[in-house]
Amino acid sequence: MPNSQFSQNKLVNNIEMKDNMSENVSGVKPVVTTPVAKKDCCDKPEGCGNCMKGGMPLRKESLSFITLFMVGLTTLLAVLLINEKRSQVNNPTAMTQPETVVAMEYKMPASKVITTVVELPEPKIDGNLSLEETIQNRRSRRVYSDEPVTMAELSQILWSAQGETDEAGHRAAPSAKGAYPFSLYVVVRNVDGLDNGLYLYNPTNHTLGNLGMANAPERIVEAGVQDNSVTAPVVITLAASPAKMLEKFPDADPMPNVYMEGGHIGQNIYLQAESLEMGTVVTGGFDKMAVAKVLGLDVENEMIVYLVPFGHIGEAPEAEAAH
Repeated sequence: MPNSQFSQNKLVNNIEMKDNMSENVSGVKPVVTTPVAKKDCCDKPEGCGNCMKGGMPLRKESLSFITLFMVGLTTLLAVLLINEKRSQVNNPTAMTQPETVVAMEYKMPASKVITTVVELPEPKIDGNLSLEETIQNRRSRRVYSDEPVTMAELSQILWSAQGETDEAGHRAAPSAKGAYPFSLYVVVRNVDGLDNGLYLYNPTNHTLGNLGMANAPERIVEAGVQDNSVTAPVVITLAASPAKMLEKFPDADPMPNVYMEGGHIGQNIYLQAESLEMGTVVTGGFDKMAVAKVLGLDVENEMIVYLVPFGHIGEAPEAEAAH
C-alpha cells in the first residue's frame, strides 16, 4: 500500500475514534442549532412584517381601518360643534338662560325727630387756594389737633359735600338723575359754639337739626370706629337710602350708583378741607351696622358708606403716611 493511502486511512480512523468517544461520554450525539432572531410580536419563526411596534399583532388592513374610523369620528364631532355654534348665533336667547335675581326691597327711611334747628353761616364760594392747588395738595390726614372747629369751617365742609348750589336744587356733588340718596349725620365732639351730639344736615336751608343724642361721640367709639374717628372734632356719617335711587332706576340695582356718589361726596370734602388747610380722610374699615344702630339710623333702609373725620391738622408720627 502506498504511503499516502496509508496516511489517509489512518486519519479517517482517528476521526471515527474521536466521534465514538464523544458518543460514549455523553450518550447523545451533539446537535448543532441555528440561532433564530427574536421577534417583537408574531409567534411565527419567520417575520411577517405586519405587526405594530410594541408587540401587538395587527395587520396593515386593520391599521388602515382604525385610522379611517378616527378620521370619521373627528369629522363628525367637528360638524356637530359647528351646527351648535350656528344654532346659538341664530337664536341668541338660547345661548344663556337669564339668572333669577332676587331684588332687595327698600323703603324710604323713617323720619327723624328734630329737637332744635341750628343755623349755619353762609358758605363762601371763593378761597385762598385755586382748584389746581387743592388737587395738587390733597392728602388723607388722620391726625387732628385739639383746636376746635369753627361754625364757619363746619358750614363750608357740609356745603361742599351736599349743599345746594342753585335755586333748582342742584347739589355740590353730582347724583345720577338727581336722586340724591345721601344724608349727612354729623357727630360733633369739639365745635366752637355747638353742643356735642348728633345732627342731621339739611341741604335745602343749610341748617343742622339736633337729633337729641348728646353722647353720640361716645357711642361711635363703643361701636369700634377707627382711631381717627375717636379723636376728630367732627365725624361726618355718609348714609345712603337705596330707595331714593330706586325711584330713578326702578329696574336696576341701586348700589353701584350709590357707591359712586359716595365717592363724589368724599372727594369734595377732601378738596374743601385742603382749601381750608385742614385735614380729613374717608374711612370704610369699621362695623357699619354697629355704627348705624348706635346712631339710631333705620338700619333696614339706610346704609352707611363712609365715616369722614375732620379737623385741624395735628402732628403726625413719622410712620404716619398721608395718601
